[in-house]
Amino acid sequence: MGRKSARELRMAARVLEPGPVVLVTAQYRAQPNVMTAAWVTPISLDPPRVALAIHPSRLTHELIGKSEYFALNIVTVEYLSAVHLCGSVSGRDLDKFARAALHPIDALEIDVPVIEEAAAHIECGLVGRLSLGDHDLFVGDVLAVAADAELFEERWLHLDEAPLIHHVGGEWYAAAARVHRARLPGAEEEQEALQEESGR
Repeated sequence: MGRKSARELRMAARVLEPGPVVLVTAQYRAQPNVMTAAWVTPISLDPPRVALAIHPSRLTHELIGKSEYFALNIVTVEYLSAVHLCGSVSGRDLDKFARAALHPIDALEIDVPVIEEAAAHIECGLVGRLSLGDHDLFVGDVLAVAADAELFEERWLHLDEAPLIHHVGGEWYAAAARVHRARLPGAEEEQEALQEESGR
């Protein structure tokens, strides 16, 4: 991936808007971990907040609960095998960063590693946790956002060349590879009329 550059905190919602699978990184003391998560969503623009559902048996659940920080790393389909591995084995049994060939690097604002190969990442501080059935919902204030300048501006670009990953169940994933622009009925005619008017 190209070099990531810092973004406005409000861009966290745009980074997550296509609903991609993320690699969640967490760390408590000297123990880092990475896990795959699909149940992730923006929940507020002001203040910028995201939410993430994690089962209480997961190591990442424990690490976030203790450190109160986490990062969401968005990777492209090139890293599908790493994404599947990080969702299939436990960090209690092995170093998932090494096994998945992912490289942890320092975050911009928090003491949790982010993934060098990620196309974007969102750094979060925990502000709430809700038990809503068999998963807990972690709510995080967005503290920093960084994204690959070639792949993300105000939205994701070039999804045909670097598609994001979406989980569809079990070992099956999909890649969003094309972006379509929607227009309201009649909007093109209004735009043409305005251009014609301004040309007079």
